[in-house]
Amino acid sequence: MPRVRARQTRVPQAALATLRDVVFLDRKRLTELLGEEPPAEVPGVDGVTHDSRRARPGSAFVAVPGMKHDGTSFVPDALSRGAALVVAEKRPADGEGAPVVVVPDARGALAELSRAVFGDPSAGMRVHGVTGTNGKTTTSYALHAILSEAYGAERCGLMTTAETISGGMRRPSVRTTPESVEVQSTLREMLDDGVRHAVVEVSSHGVALKRVSGTRFRGALFTNLTRDHLDLHGSMEEYYRAKRELFLWAEGPKLANADDAHGRRLAGEVEGVRTFGVAGDADYRVERVGPGESGGTAFSILHPGGVLELESPLLGGYNVENVAGAASLALALGVGEEAILRAVRGMPQVPGRFERVAPSGELGFEVIVDYAHTDAGLEVVLEVAREVADRSLGRVICVYGAAGDRDGAKRPLMGKVAARLADFGVITTDDAYTEDPAKIAREVAAGAEGVPGGGDHEVVLDRREAIERALRGARPGDVVVVAGKGHERVQHLPEGDVPFHDASVVRELLAERKKIRKGG
Repeated sequence: MPRVRARQTRVPQAALATLRDVVFLDRKRLTELLGEEPPAEVPGVDGVTHDSRRARPGSAFVAVPGMKHDGTSFVPDALSRGAALVVAEKRPADGEGAPVVVVPDARGALAELSRAVFGDPSAGMRVHGVTGTNGKTTTSYALHAILSEAYGAERCGLMTTAETISGGMRRPSVRTTPESVEVQSTLREMLDDGVRHAVVEVSSHGVALKRVSGTRFRGALFTNLTRDHLDLHGSMEEYYRAKRELFLWAEGPKLANADDAHGRRLAGEVEGVRTFGVAGDADYRVERVGPGESGGTAFSILHPGGVLELESPLLGGYNVENVAGAASLALALGVGEEAILRAVRGMPQVPGRFERVAPSGELGFEVIVDYAHTDAGLEVVLEVAREVADRSLGRVICVYGAAGDRDGAKRPLMGKVAARLADFGVITTDDAYTEDPAKIAREVAAGAEGVPGGGDHEVVLDRREAIERALRGARPGDVVVVAGKGHERVQHLPEGDVPFHDASVVRELLAERKKIRKGG
């Protein structure tokens, strides 16, 4: 297959605005951005939104077609709140006389307007994108830690599934890659706060739905690709193409995992992509992986400039991949080896990513919370849990489930993985959304039951009760893995959303258990 030349993004050298003084887009600028002149009564706009509830006088409302609702149905609400302009792919049925510009791609228009109204913030900083199925969040945290060590924490930002960090400010994230308005406003906020280096976790949704369009990426990294999100993309080929798109936009260093078939394909198809991994032909080759002196993992990276010896507190071969990818991109960006070494040695716990909520101690067993929500993700987490349990002659107990309104084919695959690698599985409810939790659990259990000699399992639909069941059955030396939701703090159920945070529930249940044991 012929190699694809990366597209070069021309970045306008416009003056940068601030959140307190966003750019006013006059009629001429709107015409340039939308490809059509706005109605005569529209002098310009000084804001943009896709949420009619956030429309205000002087703003543009972009009617984005959604999975369940067409944005044009919210035009009357946006106009009632003072929206000065409506941008849509068709004229709204209930918007008689409304100031409308019809465009072929509403999401693309939203991204362009957002970039422009917030003053093209990524032009004033170095933004690096991390994409792939598994490992995006941990890799993003590792790269952010390295850049913070090199340039100062106050000058570095992070946008991930788990949280957003801007200098010293932290806040929980709503989704992996938010809508383009939020992406651009967050980058603008970072720039105003003095951030000059940012790491953005880029999902396939973020690319396919134009959420990161208009963002200038100065570096990109690909972790791996396994089955996920086929409800959106339809096939693995389209899923791969969505990931590849980031590398066609990105300027500067671009790295792909040589140990992943799709990573190798990416390096072969897109000009300028180099590789990292244990593969012998990787440009940044990982060698001598083994136990670290402080209980973590030690490894070396043989790179074009020499050999870098690292030790990370994170366990597992998959975390070697994650940290090595971040370190390799940092090397390619010109970060010094000493800064990388210090940052990796002091890597913080990543929320909901093999998070050791209850290290083996008073109760004698360990509890891990992890975001693993696919068969591939569950496999790598349980393999590491197996290694930890084997050292203490313990068992692996896994609490897990599958999401509703998503690719149903992965449900039995998750059951098979858990039955093969865990001694006991508790199948429970993840985010069921509109589906029947019992139906989802049956489909997961069908996979577990098809594994000869596999671990036992039972179904406990209430997630808190399922975690309690696993903890009640744990013995000294065991490792309990609570998989699926990781850092998330809300459970989406057919009857509505409820607050739920796996790590907090584990801590509450263990505290109750300790209190009972002490007779309190």
